[in-house]
Amino acid sequence: MKKIELLIGCFILLLSTACQDDDEYVAPDTLSDISWYTSIHPGGLYVKTTGQYISFMDTSQGALTHEWSIDEGTHFLKGQFSSNDSLPLFIDPDVQKLSDKETVHVLFTEEGEKRVCLKNTFSEKVVFQSEEGPVESVKEGDLWVFTRCFEVDVIQDKLQPSFKVYKGEEEILSVSEDDMPDLSNSEIWPIINVEVNTSLKFVDLTTVGRPNARTWNISGTPGSSNDSIVEVTFLKYGTLTNVGSLVSQRIDPLPVGTTSKPIPLRVNVIASSAPYEILGNVMESEDELLSLQLTGGVMASSLAGENVNFTVHVSNSVSGFEQDIAVESLGVRSDNDTFLELRLAEPIYNTDKILVSYIGGNIKSTDERILQPFTEKAVSPYFEESLVGNDPRFSFETEENRGNGGNTAGWWSQHKPSFWSTDEIAAAAGSRTMRYEVDAYENVPGKSNLWGPGDSFTSPIPAGSYRIAMKFYRPSGSTVYALRTIVNPPWTVLQWNFDDIPNDEWVTYYHDITTDGPMDKFDIQMEAADNVAVNGPQTFYIDDIQILALEPR
Repeated sequence: MKKIELLIGCFILLLSTACQDDDEYVAPDTLSDISWYTSIHPGGLYVKTTGQYISFMDTSQGALTHEWSIDEGTHFLKGQFSSNDSLPLFIDPDVQKLSDKETVHVLFTEEGEKRVCLKNTFSEKVVFQSEEGPVESVKEGDLWVFTRCFEVDVIQDKLQPSFKVYKGEEEILSVSEDDMPDLSNSEIWPIINVEVNTSLKFVDLTTVGRPNARTWNISGTPGSSNDSIVEVTFLKYGTLTNVGSLVSQRIDPLPVGTTSKPIPLRVNVIASSAPYEILGNVMESEDELLSLQLTGGVMASSLAGENVNFTVHVSNSVSGFEQDIAVESLGVRSDNDTFLELRLAEPIYNTDKILVSYIGGNIKSTDERILQPFTEKAVSPYFEESLVGNDPRFSFETEENRGNGGNTAGWWSQHKPSFWSTDEIAAAAGSRTMRYEVDAYENVPGKSNLWGPGDSFTSPIPAGSYRIAMKFYRPSGSTVYALRTIVNPPWTVLQWNFDDIPNDEWVTYYHDITTDGPMDKFDIQMEAADNVAVNGPQTFYIDDIQILALEPR
């Protein structure tokens, strides 16, 4: 068993933790000096979880008296122990909150900010050279008193999830940090009736253990979420299911920890009183199926002969193609019966504009509602993965501190200081995004270039037709609305106008281009004159640049 005496050896090895600023030891002018060691690296506020300890050693010279003091919720340890021992068994009952030992080991058992203080008295003045400057002892009577307090931020070791569930404005479930639902007895949990395509709201209230992340795992839509508040919709009629669980997490920079707690509630999905309708746009899959999500499961037996009630109008402005394409067959997606799938009689291309309409008929939901007619629902086309999808430079993910280029690999800024910089806030993809920021737009240069990777693309991009897509985010208060990108060959300046962007949201814009050789240029440019009547401080973000192969018809 590792003995506590070994800690003393550790202190000797950890000279880097000594609270001295000089690289070399300089003998004091007198025999009085203040110094100490700790078993963790010195810094501002120490962080520990309950059940952990820190060792402190006073190595001062010439002290007349010496005392350690600790707060409530902390304890001095005694004897020989190892990190695998149950430390509360080693709490010293003979020492309460004060100790005159040179080395003490302090156990933390209560969450909150705790202090461990060293108080020494000297016959003469002593000065400690800290990183913030000299700290002097204070004269009290005939003695000089020096006090140093170490602040420890103690976090409850075990996370204790707490949450509430709402149906509309009604609270239907409340689980405190002390509640421990028994998953093995879930058959006795309360049952809540929820209509098809209606939702419950889940609210994370966890504070014990100070989580900084979470995951909801729910048997609805969405099936998982990291948000503190999430609305979950239930689409599958006739199901009775356990709702799921909340996983509370503590991730870096805090001590890592995870606790999962089941949500003691069962949901019974009953027939809806709302119309049976299409949800959102139609999606094209890789195999050219058109998928329509509906407000409830599809009754497969009701699809016979219904394909003739659909109109799929396809147009392509480049090729001049424009006609209706017949729906060859209908089906239900195997992994999610809320999706109706249309297979067409002819091929389609991602450069086509496709509109889907339904005149009505006998398609039913699993709870026997009739699908409502709809007209000209746009199809979101299928694209293969971006040709720069594996290149982190196009989502500004790789930090590189060169003093220009926004500190991101593969980009170079024209001006210093740069108007371009990377930011880890509000990224649309990954964890970083590119920010343009100026204090006074009326004073910016005529052109401000951010030169990009160009012919150093991870994979060469051959001549062809492509869609260049880019996400924009403009925070409230900014009115800037335009920039340019330059690609080659041939030399092509693309004007991006995001004047219609809703503030504080990521929105994707795109341009379609055709190149006549391998792409060897991708630059971003702010042309001051493009943003007419814009002045004052301006900020916007760009992220997730994609180059997508187009399928000419």
